Amino acid sequence: GGILPGGTLIIQILAFAAASVAFLSRAPVRPRLPVLPLAAVAGILLLGLVQLAPVPERLLGAVSPVSLQISRETRRILDLFGKAAAPSPTISIAPSETISTILLLLAYIAAFLAASRVLLTRSRRRVFLAGIFTAALVQILIAALSGAPAARKGGSFVNPDHLAGYLEISLALAFGVAWATFSVGRDRAGHLTDRGERIARRLLPLSLSVLLWGTIAAGIALTQSRGGVGAALVTTLFLIALFSMRRRLGSRRAAAGRAALILMAGLLFVAFAVREIPVVRFFATDPRDLPTEGRLQIWAGSIQAFRQFPVVGSGLGTFREAFRRIQPRDFVEGLVEQAHSDSLQLLVTGGAVGAALGALALASGLFALFRAAQRQRHREETALLIGGLGALVSLTLHGLVDFNFSLPAIPVTLAAVLGCAWASHAT
Repeated sequence: GGILPGGTLIIQILAFAAASVAFLSRAPVRPRLPVLPLAAVAGILLLGLVQLAPVPERLLGAVSPVSLQISRETRRILDLFGKAAAPSPTISIAPSETISTILLLLAYIAAFLAASRVLLTRSRRRVFLAGIFTAALVQILIAALSGAPAARKGGSFVNPDHLAGYLEISLALAFGVAWATFSVGRDRAGHLTDRGERIARRLLPLSLSVLLWGTIAAGIALTQSRGGVGAALVTTLFLIALFSMRRRLGSRRAAAGRAALILMAGLLFVAFAVREIPVVRFFATDPRDLPTEGRLQIWAGSIQAFRQFPVVGSGLGTFREAFRRIQPRDFVEGLVEQAHSDSLQLLVTGGAVGAALGALALASGLFALFRAAQRQRHREETALLIGGLGALVSLTLHGLVDFNFSLPAIPVTLAAVLGCAWASHAT
């Protein structure tokens, strides 16, 4: 229900409630917040408020001529129906949608701040991760038990691509857990004199962590999402490279070998679980999907819509209304509500200013997590930081061809996970 008003309202209430409780409680440690990423996100919120503010027609004509044209057209239509009070001219062409988007962004920030404030101990972070993994496994179970065996699986999500995006967050974290389990196993079993007991003590936790990663990877494979599978694979290779850079865990070659063994074990499990389904999907077409030609037309239309609102956009959350103005009459896909690309969607609704702020938030956030992971001395916290970094990279890659960030359940989960990862930075 996260895409429906009721589900969105629940997400907002829970995020704001969690932030309120977190900041009313006494925390022994107050971690330093990542200033630049939060400032960039705050800039996007400020842009949304500017888009809602009444603007004199002369200034609006200079900043966003099409918004002024729409305002005048609206006034003429209301005059025809005898409406005396016309709305004040604004940059946003659908103010109610912009207000809803601003509230959602505030909820995501609240979720991040609550997690970074509360999850300051290992025990709390482990409980949080258990909840994240449990939710992912429940979604996979729902997906596996629904529909025909060869059909695409969406779990409780309407679109299987969105289930893939949701599971990508857990997949990156599970890889970090598997790596941390592998790397600390030698220390925990080093005092044992019996070789068999040492192997058993190390093998059981590692097997469980690899099983967890493989199960989540199999869940992504069951969605048969090209973007999701591709993003997950690229991100996993990226994580192997990051973990291999940790000299404290041994030589880089040995570190890369360990990560590759974890990956191969997980992929073997995936291969036995889903067999050839994802491979067939990559070379087949699904009549329920948006065809490639239609997706390319939407991307081309998004560029046209951006050119109508090049500086400050059409208003956060107003892609549907902006695209409708340039949509060809013979376009067979009907009402287009999403750009099928998160970056293009922000470009249309936020203009060049919004796109620049979004790029700054992403780049500075990735850099902050990377620097924190490089400075962290503890392996469990390092794995969590790099797992959060991997989740952000995966959704960014997938977002180039899909719209996961437009589904509230996914970004609010990512925000909480990133808050948890940043909290480990203070440990």
